[in-house]
Amino acid sequence: MAAAKKNLFEYDWRLEGEKARFVVDLALYDRGANGDYPILAFVGCGAKKEGKELSSSDLRHISAFAAKCEKKLEMLLAGYIEKADIRQYYFYLASKEEYSLLRELAEKQRGFSCRVGGKAEEDWSSYFRILYPDEAKYQTVRNEEQIEELYESGDSEAPRRLNLHLAFPGHGERTRFGEEALSEGFALGASDEFETGDLPCGLVVYRICALKKWDVDAVTIQAIRLAEKFGGRLLFWDCPIVPGRGR
Repeated sequence: MAAAKKNLFEYDWRLEGEKARFVVDLALYDRGANGDYPILAFVGCGAKKEGKELSSSDLRHISAFAAKCEKKLEMLLAGYIEKADIRQYYFYLASKEEYSLLRELAEKQRGFSCRVGGKAEEDWSSYFRILYPDEAKYQTVRNEEQIEELYESGDSEAPRRLNLHLAFPGHGERTRFGEEALSEGFALGASDEFETGDLPCGLVVYRICALKKWDVDAVTIQAIRLAEKFGGRLLFWDCPIVPGRGR
């Protein structure tokens, strides 16, 4: 019933140490705190046999259930998180009555298990804190695209030096970052000065890393989180090509 044009964004992330796929509707960003949908519902959908991985058939039934909820209820589908054995939806509902109707729909499902929980959340903190991607999460998508391009060019998964190009607002921030980067296992490369922009102090750090998505993700996440402490950001990464047979 709550019609809205979607802008779905997908990224990989670790949740409680396990690999997970996050899907979020970016189009809802500006609607998050207007108070129209103040009830958050968590809907966890899994296989009928607890602990079993979701099959393609399970996922089709679960997707059909979510579509039915969107059609029948006054709600917004903010996104979901999917692991091997569960897909958990985040619905924002207009009222407690809509939440009760959602529970009724869930209880009627027979093809998969469906558990519903909820709470009042007018500020949409789960959407912004859990689902909506920050810079580190966006970078994992860029990593995937860049790695695929390298594979297509004849690169392999072999370990090599991954060069991370970062920028900082001043020399002091760059120096302090470099000191902490060394303590966290990075090696320091060349520094640079940029003539324009609000981050004029550049620095390259590097780490030996296999050209595999989760390995590269771990390195870029660590570098981004550390750079953020000093007002810096990751500009891009590059690496030498190690020819091989791809993956």
